[in-house]
Amino acid sequence: MKGIINKGIQEFVESQFGPEAWSEVQTRAGCTEPFFAVSEDYPDQMTLDLVAAGAAVAGIPEYEVMVAYGRWLVPNTLKAHYDTYYRLAGATPRQFLLNINRVHDQVTRSMANAAPPRFEYCDLEGGGLRITYTSERHLCPVLRGLILGVGDLFGQELAVAKTACYHDGDPHCVMEVSFP
Repeated sequence: MKGIINKGIQEFVESQFGPEAWSEVQTRAGCTEPFFAVSEDYPDQMTLDLVAAGAAVAGIPEYEVMVAYGRWLVPNTLKAHYDTYYRLAGATPRQFLLNINRVHDQVTRSMANAAPPRFEYCDLEGGGLRITYTSERHLCPVLRGLILGVGDLFGQELAVAKTACYHDGDPHCVMEVSFP
């Protein structure tokens, strides 16, 4: 997993629960990294351990932590580090979501071993969007949060409905997004 993800977890925990909570998360996760380099590779298990520890420290289920983290990540950590790409992604939540593959391609172009998720899109009646998510990591709850975070970035409340999920035995995760 790229360091930007773990850096985002750290910033999320510190902003929501305080620096002491981050220290406890690191201890519980067995993470001794003094900082996370944005484009460096870190073991996927480290990221999952940080999420599990964050949920334990916050006293809420991992799923809820992952959604909240994804929602927070878009207008905070990712925007701070990839603002140029954000400006290229689009002027509306719909345009932004439709350009996620392009943004991933640009951001990871010079990153060795990058394995970003891929997305396929289908227009829905009423202006909605069906997003099919393919990733070996199966971080569907984070995707749900990221979609909501894109809405937050544009000051719009988006509705997200999961219609298929890796965790339910489906070959992909599929989410349907409604725009205001």
